[in-house]
Amino acid sequence: MKHTETQLEKDCCNFARSKGLAAVKLEKNGNKGIPDYMFIQEGGRTLFVEFKRPDGRGVLSPEQKFWFKFLGYSCALVEDLELFKKLTFSHFGL
Repeated sequence: MKHTETQLEKDCCNFARSKGLAAVKLEKNGNKGIPDYMFIQEGGRTLFVEFKRPDGRGVLSPEQKFWFKFLGYSCALVEDLELFKKLTFSHFGL
């Protein structure tokens, strides 16, 4: 099976939900470059995630780079499920 960004999003969201996190798809609402998802732990701890193609060919736009700087430690770029699992462990303690 060919791994796509869409499949990566589904796999990561399923993993996050299995760990008790809320996975919220963000609407752009005129905010170009905003991350794809927001993952929220009970109590409000939040991680914003921009998913990119697992083949490594995804590139951050200038607007996405702005959001990464703006959101700081609470924003991550994810290209594979194993990285996402490590991020949720380090960010949420799961």
